Amino acid sequence: MQFLKKNYEKIILGVVVLATLGIVAFLPILVSQERKKLDDLESQVIPHNPKPLPPLDLSKEDDFLNRSKNSSVSLNLEKPHKIFNPVRWQLKNSAPFRNPSGEEIEKLTITKISPLYEIYSLTGVSASEGLPTHYGIGITHQAAEAISKRNLKTTYASMNQTTNNFTVVAAEGPEEDPTSVTLKLSDTGQTVVITKDKPFERPEGYIADLVYTPDNKAFPNRRKTDASPICFANECYKIVDITEHEVVLFQLSNQKIWTKEYNPTNSAASPASP
Repeated sequence: MQFLKKNYEKIILGVVVLATLGIVAFLPILVSQERKKLDDLESQVIPHNPKPLPPLDLSKEDDFLNRSKNSSVSLNLEKPHKIFNPVRWQLKNSAPFRNPSGEEIEKLTITKISPLYEIYSLTGVSASEGLPTHYGIGITHQAAEAISKRNLKTTYASMNQTTNNFTVVAAEGPEEDPTSVTLKLSDTGQTVVITKDKPFERPEGYIADLVYTPDNKAFPNRRKTDASPICFANECYKIVDITEHEVVLFQLSNQKIWTKEYNPTNSAASPASP
């Protein structure tokens, strides 16, 4: 008893160590048993020789497609359908009248579409002894919204100086009177050559002339930046875009978009895609 009292801690520690060694020795056997169970489950769940799936039966779908191709019935949501193209009734001189606005805009004719250019020109040279030569580059923005910004404005820049979307990269001829100047445009990286007689031009917008033929009402020089709409047949339209081939109008009364194609012989308007 005295031996147990003096060494009980060592005895407990020895028992714990032996139990731990036993568990460690049993772990490989336990892992092997679990792996065998997993292999058995896999062999039961996943068959080694699955049967091929039967071929898909698409006869119903093929029959439906054939019926849709051969159907003589078509859905027309354009004119004269009135749900998506309603006829508006308005008062004129205290009397109601039918206002088929969609029909009236078809009578609007584009007589001309002209480009508006961004122009780079050589306007002069400032050369002083002992100082770098500065080249006067005139820039014109014909498509600017404000009239004051459409005038020619000259910027003086020295060689390899970048300003106002251009860099002077080369000059030919006498320093005080060059025959040509080469610019590199910052926005596109394009290199262009300008002289006093031959500026560089590129379209930056378009201007259109329109006529409402029933009343011979003209709308010349219209821009997409114009604040005032064009009005005819008791309707007003805001020009929202002009390209080389079409004019896009926004009908203020019903917020409908109309695309008017430019064709000098036969111009027609149609609702734009949503």
